[in-house]
Amino acid sequence: MKLFIKKITVLFLIIICLFFILDRFVFPKNKNIYNYKSNLLQNKDVEIIVSGNSHLYFGVVTDSIFSFNSVNIATKARELNTDIDLLIGNIKNREKLKGVLIPISYYSLFNELNGLKKYHQSQKRLYYNYFKIKEYNQGAIKNSLIINEPFKELMNDSFFLSFMKKQKVSKKGWRANDNFFVKDSSIIEKLKRLEINLNKTFIIDENLERIKYLNKLCKANNVKLILVLPPYSEYFYTLTNYKYNKIINKILSDNLTDIEVIDALDFMPTNLLFYENSDHLNVKGAKLFTKKLDSILKHSL
Repeated sequence: MKLFIKKITVLFLIIICLFFILDRFVFPKNKNIYNYKSNLLQNKDVEIIVSGNSHLYFGVVTDSIFSFNSVNIATKARELNTDIDLLIGNIKNREKLKGVLIPISYYSLFNELNGLKKYHQSQKRLYYNYFKIKEYNQGAIKNSLIINEPFKELMNDSFFLSFMKKQKVSKKGWRANDNFFVKDSSIIEKLKRLEINLNKTFIIDENLERIKYLNKLCKANNVKLILVLPPYSEYFYTLTNYKYNKIINKILSDNLTDIEVIDALDFMPTNLLFYENSDHLNVKGAKLFTKKLDSILKHSL
């Protein structure tokens, strides 16, 4: 009996050690989108950092079209508060950095991660492990990658997808789908949630203060913060009648007068030819958007 208990104890200790090694040394280096983009961010020769959520992740081609040495560190569903927390620690001590682009949209300005507790914990875990945001430390259990859905969070866009011909992230972090436009049913649900969020003015105020703080830090480091209102399809505008674009522009013009705002609606076609769904560009749209954005930045930076 004693021998059996001893063997079980040894086996248990081996498993614990294996979990520890995987969690601390293997999983954090796994080839996934978070690890890949955190590595891109380490490049100190970068002139422009494109950050934010999927609107710029899919929308800005940082590899060949830009006139500037740029990286696209945007990821899907990143909230504005997380985006700003990430950038705060990465704009200092960069002699060549000229500008930082972040998207401002109905999705980011009227929302914040804290409202979705489980998802918030998941995001904090990933940004703590991969982007080293110390403030996102939730303790050993919640920080653990191996305990908390590692396959779902870490295998998306991993190296395995290249064998399945699904790897779509470029060398400098851009990704878009080469699809024709399809109406996305989720947009209706998004707009319903947006109507509720419009009444949560305290969230909008908090996000505005976050942007002001980031802008102050950018100025102190001779970096220009540029807010981008991303492009949307004509389908999106038929559903909204430009309502949210007008609201966002008014909020920004009333509160952030010293920050440059680039509104894609001023120069980007809404033709469905350039979109894969209501609010995301396809490859053709991304290339056109980037060319137009580049011409603006040449005069701005």
